[in-house]
Amino acid sequence: MNIGHFFTWLPSWALFALIVIICVMAAEAGAWLAQRRSKKGIKEPDAPIGTAVGAILGLLAFMLGFTFSLTESRFGNRKELVIEEAKAINTCYLRSNLIPVKQKTAIRKYLKEYTNILLKSSEIEFSRKNRGDNGNIIRLEALHDLMWQQASTLVNENLDGEIRTFFLGSLNDVINIYQERKTVSLIFRIPDVIWTSLIVISILGTFVVGYQTGTFGTRRLISVPLMAAAFALVIVMIADMDSTGPDKFEVSQQPLKEVKDMMNKNP
Repeated sequence: MNIGHFFTWLPSWALFALIVIICVMAAEAGAWLAQRRSKKGIKEPDAPIGTAVGAILGLLAFMLGFTFSLTESRFGNRKELVIEEAKAINTCYLRSNLIPVKQKTAIRKYLKEYTNILLKSSEIEFSRKNRGDNGNIIRLEALHDLMWQQASTLVNENLDGEIRTFFLGSLNDVINIYQERKTVSLIFRIPDVIWTSLIVISILGTFVVGYQTGTFGTRRLISVPLMAAAFALVIVMIADMDSTGPDKFEVSQQPLKEVKDMMNKNP
């Protein structure tokens, strides 16, 4: 099972509720076990239990901070790539004025469709399950081939070599940035082993907290659900930033919208 895909696929409220319920149940299990051992006359020393609680919660805090840093960095890369992609498309569109009308007309048509698809899909949305049959992705890559076919015919035109190289460089930038953006969306995700570690450590942390409270003869404390909610809130934020789906942390597409407006003003 792909845990990362499952967490990013779930609605935020459902993931939050699921984590809170799991953590509270773990705390209840810990309290029940402590009380059962207490009834058997087994007395746990307070100091070792407190040390274990502090160590596990400290490790959980470290893992949450580390994972949040990873996904925040990737989210920042996604924003930068939108700007870079918009700049590359804008440059390629304007430089098409330097080439013959036949190729210019075709490439500008393809660039307009290309930009519309990017805006329609909000982001290059890749998941590990549908990356092979995503219609928008297939069309974007087909447009790369069509634009490059038009650009390759420039070798048969009476065109200055430097101008040809100038334009081909801008078209190549469009394709390269797309590949980089696709890689960031598809590959640079939080590994499943980190997701598994977060959940396991969260369960262990709340379990030992419940066990500690159970040694004092108590079972339900308001602090346990609140602690579970705090853990769940951070994990949900991490999952939302790691996702490129709807209703998550979406990267603004304003740079691409401005490019589209420029194209409409300069048909």
